Amino acid sequence: MDANGFRAKQEAVRSLIIEARRYVSIRHVYLDRGFYQVHVVAELDRLNVGFIVRARPSKRMEDRLSAGAETVVDAYQMQRKRPPTASVDVTVFAVPHRTREDEHVWFVTNLDVEPETAKAYAAAFRRRWGIETSYRQIGDFLPRTSSPTFSVRLFYFLFAVSLYNLWVLANVLLSGGTIPKKPPLSTRIFRTFVLSTDYG
Repeated sequence: MDANGFRAKQEAVRSLIIEARRYVSIRHVYLDRGFYQVHVVAELDRLNVGFIVRARPSKRMEDRLSAGAETVVDAYQMQRKRPPTASVDVTVFAVPHRTREDEHVWFVTNLDVEPETAKAYAAAFRRRWGIETSYRQIGDFLPRTSSPTFSVRLFYFLFAVSLYNLWVLANVLLSGGTIPKKPPLSTRIFRTFVLSTDYG
C-alpha cells in the first residue's frame, strides 16, 4: 500500500472494520503511524469505533508539552488544508518513551483519556505488538508451497498455527506453568525436535 495513499488506506480500514463486525464485536482499533492521516481517522470516527492511532507529532502537538511534563492529554483537531480537505476532532495524548529519556510517544484517539489513564491506554496499544510477533513466529512453522489452491494454502497455514500453539505450550511447561517473557525454547530448536521425531 502506498505510504501516502490515504484513499486506499481509508477504504481498507472501512472494509476491514465492516467485515470484522460481521463476526466479532470490536472494542477498540489500534493503528500504527502509517495510518495517521486525517481521512483515515475521520473514517474511523464515521464508523463509530473506538480507536487509538500512533501519531507523528507536529509542532502544534509538541507545543502542548510543557517543560518537565510527564503526560499530555488535550483536545486537538487534525486537518488537511489541501484538497481534498478534511478535519476531525480528536484527543491527543503523549506518554514518556519507555527507553529513551526526554522523549514522548504520541497518540490520537476518540476515547475518554485522562492524564491518570494515558499510560494504561499506551500500554494497551503496546500489547498489539504481541500479535504481530506471533504472526512472524507462525511463519517459522509455515511450510513453503507454490500451490495456488486455496485449500492447500489454508491447510498449511492452520498446520503452522497448530505447531506454533504446541511451541507456546512447550514454553509454558518449561517455565513452570507461566507465560515467559522470553521463551526458553526457540522456534528453531523446537522445529528441529519435531521434524526429527520418528512417527512411524
